[in-house]
Amino acid sequence: MYIESWNEYRQVMLSAQYSLISLVVLAIYILLEVPTKNQEILIPFSAAFLILLASLILHHERKHLVAKHLLFHTMNSLIFLIGSSENIATGAFIYLIPLALGTFSVFNYAQRKTALYLCGFSLVLFGLSLTGKVSLLPYRAYSDTNFHVNQLINFCIAFPVSVMAVYLLITLNHYNAKKLEGANIQLSKLNLELDRFVYSTSHDLRAPLLSVKGLLTLSDSATPEEQSSYRQMMHKRIDSLDKFIKDITDYSRNNRLDIIQEDVNVSALTTDIWESLQYSVEARGIEFKNDIPSNLVVVNDGRRMKVVLSNLISNAIQYHDRRKNNRYIRINHQMTASSFSLHVEDNGIGIAPEYQQKIFEMFFRGTESSQGSGLGLYIVKETLSKLSGEIRLQSVPKQGSTFSVVFPNYH
Repeated sequence: MYIESWNEYRQVMLSAQYSLISLVVLAIYILLEVPTKNQEILIPFSAAFLILLASLILHHERKHLVAKHLLFHTMNSLIFLIGSSENIATGAFIYLIPLALGTFSVFNYAQRKTALYLCGFSLVLFGLSLTGKVSLLPYRAYSDTNFHVNQLINFCIAFPVSVMAVYLLITLNHYNAKKLEGANIQLSKLNLELDRFVYSTSHDLRAPLLSVKGLLTLSDSATPEEQSSYRQMMHKRIDSLDKFIKDITDYSRNNRLDIIQEDVNVSALTTDIWESLQYSVEARGIEFKNDIPSNLVVVNDGRRMKVVLSNLISNAIQYHDRRKNNRYIRINHQMTASSFSLHVEDNGIGIAPEYQQKIFEMFFRGTESSQGSGLGLYIVKETLSKLSGEIRLQSVPKQGSTFSVVFPNYH
C-alpha cells in the first residue's frame, strides 16, 4: 500500500506504535502468568503476541491496512476471550477504551466506516460478555485476594495505556492543526502574490509587445537609417520580454521542483553564466573577475545556484556605472564547516539606503526607467529560502554593491 501523504504516514506510524504498546502489555501479562503455568491463559497471550509481531512485519512490507485490521481484531478478540472467562469486575474490559480510541487515530477519514465498525465490534463483544452466556475459555474464579490483585494489575496497566492512546491522538490532531495553520499562512501569501503577479505580468507582458507593434508601424514609412534604429529598439523590447518570461519560469520551477543535491563546480558555473551574458550590449567594457578556485566543488542544487548567480550577475551588468572606466564584477567565496558563501561585487551605481530592503520584494523597481522585470532579486530570495540559505547586501550609492549569498554546506 503506497502512503500518499505525510498525514497517512503519521497514522501508519501510530498503528505501529499501538502494536508495540500492545506487545509490551502482552509481554507483561505473559510474565505474570508464567509462574502459574496456566496454559489456558498463556496460549492465547502467546498467540496474540506472535500475531502482533506479524502485523509489524506487514507494516514493513507496506501492507498497512492488513496490519491495522490484524492488530485491532486480534486485541478485541483477546480481550473478549480473557474478559468473558472471569468476573467482569476484574476490569479486563477497560482495555476496550484505548483500543476504541486507537481506531480513530490510525484510520483516516476515508476509512472512518472501518473505525466505526471496529468500535461496534468492541461494543458487541462487551455486550456478549455481560450476558455471561458466551465464554470460549473455562471460567476462572478468583479468591478475594487474587480478585483485588487482578483489579489492581488491570487498572495499573490499562490507565497509562489509555493515557498514551489519548496522547497519541492529541499529538496527531495537534500536528494536523499546525500543518493546517502553516498551509493557511502559505495560501494567504500565495494569494497575495498571485494578485500582484497577475496585475504586474499583464502590464509587463503587454508593454514590450505594444512597443514592438508601435515600432513596426513607424518603420513602414521610415527611412533605411530609421528602420535600422527601430530594429535595434525592437530587439531590446524582445530581449526584455524574453528575460521576463525566463524570470517567471524560474519562479515557477523554484516552487515546484524538489531540491537536488549534486556536486557543483562553482568556478565553472560562474564562468558559464558570464559567458552567456558577456556579449550583451550592457556588458561591454565590464571586466569579469572570477576569484573562485577552479577546483572548488560543493554539494548543493546546481540548478538553483545557477538561478541565484545568473540574476545577481545580470543585475550587476544592468546597473553598472557607464561613467567609470574601470568597471568590473568580482566573484569570490568563503567556506565554513556548515556553509559556504559567494560574494558578487561590482562598482556600479549602488543602491540608495531607502531601497535596500525593498529590492527583494516582488516587482519592485527603484525607478520608472528601470528595464528589469522586478522579479530577479525576489526570485533570488525565494530560491535561497528554498535552500535554507540567505542573502545580504552592502551598497554605497555611486560606489557599488556587494551581494553575499550563503548556502548550507551539504556533506
